[in-house]
This record gives sequence, C-alpha cells and structure tokens, in this order.
Amino acid sequence: MTDAIRPPQIRVAVIPVAGKGTRWNPITRSVAKELLPVWRRTSASYAFEEAIAAGIEEVIFVVSPDKHGVFEHFLRFDASDLGARYQGESPRHLHERVKVRACIQEEARGLGHAILCAENDVANRPFAVLLPDEVLMENGLSRIIGITPSVLLMEVPYAQRSHYGIVAGHEHHGRVTITDLVEKPDPALAPSGLAVTGRYTFNPDIFDYLRTQEPGHHGEIQLTDAMRRLTADHPISGVIYRGTRHDVGQPMGLLTASLDFALKDPEYRDQVRKEVEALLHTDAR
Repeated sequence: MTDAIRPPQIRVAVIPVAGKGTRWNPITRSVAKELLPVWRRTSASYAFEEAIAAGIEEVIFVVSPDKHGVFEHFLRFDASDLGARYQGESPRHLHERVKVRACIQEEARGLGHAILCAENDVANRPFAVLLPDEVLMENGLSRIIGITPSVLLMEVPYAQRSHYGIVAGHEHHGRVTITDLVEKPDPALAPSGLAVTGRYTFNPDIFDYLRTQEPGHHGEIQLTDAMRRLTADHPISGVIYRGTRHDVGQPMGLLTASLDFALKDPEYRDQVRKEVEALLHTDAR
C-alpha cells in the first residue's frame, strides 16, 4: 500500500505536556490539566499506559518551565498506578523496563515546536508521539508502532472537520496512503472525513522539517504543516481507528471519558449506573 519503511520496534515515545490548559481556567492555574482525574487515574496516565503496552521503554515528557509536576508524577509511578493490563508485572520490573525523562519547552510555540524540543533526547531514533488530551479506549499506538512514518486516523462528522488536521489519500482495507494534510479546514473544503488523532510514529528526519517549518495556524509551528511537507518526499501511512476516543482537553470530553471508564469498572459500574439513572430521573421531573 505504501513504501513506508518498517523499522525495528520503536522503543521511545514523546508525550507533550507543556500546554497551558486555558480551557480549564481557573483550575489549571494551580493544577496541570494532565493531572486532572479521568475516573481513577490522571488524564495523562492513559497515554503513558498506552505507550508502555505498545512496547515503549523510554518516555520523554515535554514540559514547560512551570509544569515539572507532571513529570514528577510519572517518576513515582508503579504497576498499581496503571491499568489491569499490568497486573502481574511488579513495580520493580516496570521501573527497570521503563525510563522516564523530561525536556523543557521554554516558550509555547506550538505542537511542532514541542516535538522539536525533544530532538536531543530522541537521539536519532525512530519514535512515537502520543498527545495526552486524546484518550483512546483501545490501544491505538499498537496499531501503528511497526510503521514509520505513520499516523492514526479517525472518521469525524462533517461539522467537526474544522477542529482537526484532515488528510487526503487513498484508502485500502483500513489503511491510507496520505498525499496531503490540511490543518483545521473549512468543512466544505476538507479533502476527506479522516482526521489526524494524537498518535504518530516518525523517523528522525521529521526534525529537519520541524526545524525549517514556518509558523502556521495561530502563529505556531504546526506538526501537521511539517507532515504535509514530509509527504512530498516520503509517504506517510495512515491507519484508521474505529474505537472510542475522548478529548479530555475540554470539560465535556473529560466528563464522558470518566463515565465511560466508570461504567467499565467492575468494582463500581453498578453503583455508577444507579447514581446516573437517579440523577437523570431527578432532572426529568
């Protein structure tokens, strides 16, 4: 379907957590949005857990100078902090297997710039990127971990196409050869209904494109713009994700994600269902 290179298993992932979280003010003036709870864990824990489950052994958090607390939170993780998929893996073994480090994004200049800040720590290796605002109920990274460069894609409704990077390409059995990317287009001008989700894999050459990328949307260095330039030289593979995705970077998404996890928690799901039904019954009167 494409000539994309299939590298050795990717072992390093970048998770950007330097954003200000202004949609969550005033709470994010004192608490990082990545540490807000989604059911029984912090929102960023799901991306971290997804990375480890996909075979990642080194996680690089890109933090702002005032957000070291997110990095410190993950320095202290153990197996009991993660999901049921880690039952049986001891905290000691997990710490030996997974290395956690941080790099600083001194000023907010966009997602592309945040990824560029991790260049020295990535150290000329193929790597993954996970955006913690996007919580996937099934492991999305595992579906693209063996292909670089690649991105996980998701069908979005017509009216929402202006909220995402949208791809053009040729689809075949759930795989897409990407020929173009457009950042937040007018829905009428969007080349498809396939949106870029927050799961990517790259070869180190993406840094060459990011380093020379002109500011785009909102005057920031956009990862989508650099990827668009990359497609002119190398194919990017897209894999369509048909599972459930929650945008926990905004209030309604965090609420629905918490409910989704709560209703799947065998310890609490019956109680949660009763409480929700009682609230709906009260509200309907």
